[in-house]
Amino acid sequence: MTRLIEAARAQDETALTLLKDQTTLDPDRVHDLRVTVKRLRALWRLMATQGHRKTAEKRDKALRDAARRLSVARDRQVMGETLDALRAGTRRDYEQAAVDAVRRMALPEDQAAVAPAAPEGLETVFSDDRAAWDALTVEEGTELLRKGFGRLYADARQRGFEAIAENRASVWHDFRKSAKAQLYLLDPIADRLDDSDVAIKDLKKLGRRLGELHDLQVLEEFLRQARKEADDKEPFAHVRQMIGRREAAVVEDCEKRTRRFFGPKPKAFRQALRQALNLKKGG
Repeated sequence: MTRLIEAARAQDETALTLLKDQTTLDPDRVHDLRVTVKRLRALWRLMATQGHRKTAEKRDKALRDAARRLSVARDRQVMGETLDALRAGTRRDYEQAAVDAVRRMALPEDQAAVAPAAPEGLETVFSDDRAAWDALTVEEGTELLRKGFGRLYADARQRGFEAIAENRASVWHDFRKSAKAQLYLLDPIADRLDDSDVAIKDLKKLGRRLGELHDLQVLEEFLRQARKEADDKEPFAHVRQMIGRREAAVVEDCEKRTRRFFGPKPKAFRQALRQALNLKKGG
């Protein structure tokens, strides 16, 4: 538990360093801040299972609101990067031309949108969060595996197999958030998992693929809406076909990797984690 709290404090310090003396936020800074928020929210979610629900809910809301203030800039950057990847993945001239046309019509260059002004009060969110971790009182080991890691693993596992069964964007999105949260919880103890049955490397690969799937689905929905306002709709049709081909391949890989990491039932996962951490039963 102590290691997890130290990891949370380090995340807040990272965020404060990223924000120090910044009037605008470049794309890399926006990305790093959003990842930091996600890591902190995952850790607070774990603390909610350990008797700190009220504090966790308060901090989660503050962090969620902070992330929303950065989402527009990040989404715009990611859509541009996803278009670039689609263009690089085809040798068909008409598809490359379609990507270029869609970018001009739907994502014109706007530096202020990609590198926004630093939202007012953002530093306070992270300094308050750090203070909340400093004030947290914890009991080592109590129900960390059963009610904490085990319960959150079971939730992510269920969402993963629901995503495979339903194959809908919203369900994959919910699973992606749960799977990434699982990774952010295991990261602080990753060095203890190298020789265990908890394959954190597989989870990292799954997280990357789920992220790619989400980026494709966000871009597809954005272009579906943008097409309605466009005079020339043909390039949008070509790009959406490219997205569909790529999405099918990524979904297939996500299904395979989900079964690989989340195949073990929650009890088996808890046992593997207990052995890796050298905890007594009940810890």
